[in-house]
This record gives sequence, C-alpha cells and structure tokens, in this order.
Amino acid sequence: MEEQNKRSVEEAYQQFCAGDESAFDFVMEEFRQNLIFFLFRYVRSMEAAEDLAEDTFVELLVHRERFRHQSSLKTYLFSVARHKAIDFIRREQRRGSVALEEIVERCDETPCVEEQILTQERNEALYLTLQELRPEYREVLQLLYVERLSYDEIAKIMKRSKKQIDNLAYRARQHMRGILGKEELFLEEP
Repeated sequence: MEEQNKRSVEEAYQQFCAGDESAFDFVMEEFRQNLIFFLFRYVRSMEAAEDLAEDTFVELLVHRERFRHQSSLKTYLFSVARHKAIDFIRREQRRGSVALEEIVERCDETPCVEEQILTQERNEALYLTLQELRPEYREVLQLLYVERLSYDEIAKIMKRSKKQIDNLAYRARQHMRGILGKEELFLEEP
C-alpha cells in the first residue's frame, strides 16, 4: 500500500510539473503533517515548523527543476526541510533564542483510545530516552522508524554514505538498548 501511495504522489508531482496545478495539493496533503512533525523536532515550535513546511513546499513549487528524480520525492522534500530547519536554528542561535541540541519526539495519533494511551506512554518513555541520545542518533532513528525511510534515503537527507547511516543506526539502537535495558520498544531492524 505504501509503495502504491508513493507512486501516486510521484505521479501527482509529475502531473503538476506537466501543468496540472491541482495535483500539487495532493502532494502537499500527503506530506504536510509528517513534514511538520519532522521540522518540529528541530525547531521546537509548532508555528515555526508549519512555516518551514510551507517554505519547503514553496521551494518545491517554485524551483521544480531542482528535483532531479535521483531520489524519491519524499527524500528530496525532507532533505530540503532539514536544510531549512538548520538555517532557522542558526538564525535563532544568532539571536540567542534556541539551542541546537533541542529536538523533541512526536506523539502518534491513533483512533483507538486504549491504543492512543499506550502509544502516548510509549512515546513519553521514548522521548525521555531519546533526550539522552546524541542529536544524530535521534535524527537517524526518527527517519528510520517514524518516517520509515530507507538507509539510502536517510543517507541523502543527512548527507552521509549508506554505510555511515547503517553504522549510526546500529550505534543508536545499541545506545537505546543500553538505556532501556531489556525493553526493546521499536529497535528491531526495519
């Protein structure tokens, strides 16, 4: 299903590039929420994350030629968003209003109340554990387990080799296991 959805988003973007302006709405709808949560982890402000997500979509809208189809549209979009977040953080640091190390965990939304409570408890435990990790460990785990990106896609976003991402993910999981003890909440190989 995810592969079919991925194809349809890619097709919608191609339709947009071919002149169908309404197809871009579908692309935005598919990625907007995840992109905002991804950005929120960097900037710790929902308002700023929403603004940066909009800026990311504007970048995709205005500079169609920059997406060269060498990766998936999602990978490209998250890479652009990451750069925008880093630029935002640098600007905020110059103003003295944010620390680069601050990244937060998103709460998943689930329809079932019991599942929602369990998910929230799990996320709270993970959030506290993630705060003990290095920022690059947090980022790789989010992209791997929350965004469900491949190692190749993460490598492109983080500007590292696939082997470096593999090593980072391994070390991050090991560190999480050390902190969590026997509980391995989501640390299985993707």
